[in-house]
Amino acid sequence: MEIKFDRTITGQHIILRKVEISDAEDIFNWRSGLSGQFMRQPDNYSIKSQEIWINSREQSEINYIILDKKTKRKVGTIGIYEVNNTDEIANVGRLLLANEFLGKPTPYGLEALLIAYDYVFNVLNFRKITGDILAGNIAMYKLQKFLGMKEEGYLEKHVVIKGEFEDIFIMSIFKDKFNNYYQKKINFLLKSFK
Repeated sequence: MEIKFDRTITGQHIILRKVEISDAEDIFNWRSGLSGQFMRQPDNYSIKSQEIWINSREQSEINYIILDKKTKRKVGTIGIYEVNNTDEIANVGRLLLANEFLGKPTPYGLEALLIAYDYVFNVLNFRKITGDILAGNIAMYKLQKFLGMKEEGYLEKHVVIKGEFEDIFIMSIFKDKFNNYYQKKINFLLKSFK
């Protein structure tokens, strides 16, 4: 059975809107900047290759642009992919923010995680979310551990980033832990942005 993803999901501070071809240049800029330093980049990465990537996405995944709810300004991306209906598992990741928001207190990344996880667990009714975090991305690893994700594995020299083999953490969380723990912690952190 194919999943029919919602094209938009609205939160308190942000709106998630399905990625369109017109978003390719913004995504290219974010992936080429500081936010993309922990992501795989294809050889000869360009706006055109980003457009091709957007067009090549399967129906079994969705990638969202994160919009500031008040200004409708594009501020980043997040994706739901590797969706497995049978086992009720999905991967949430590809979180990018525009360079100007990195290291600054904004609700964008936190609420994007909250909305995407809530959508997978409480709308799609899946039981588990997984994700991988580059070992060098210590801030994201510590945040996800603090929020309640569990480290299920560590893969050495598993991905190529900027021509070098890098290690990754395999992380996961189950629906009950999200609803009873992760969601409460992230909502507590988001209170400072009211």
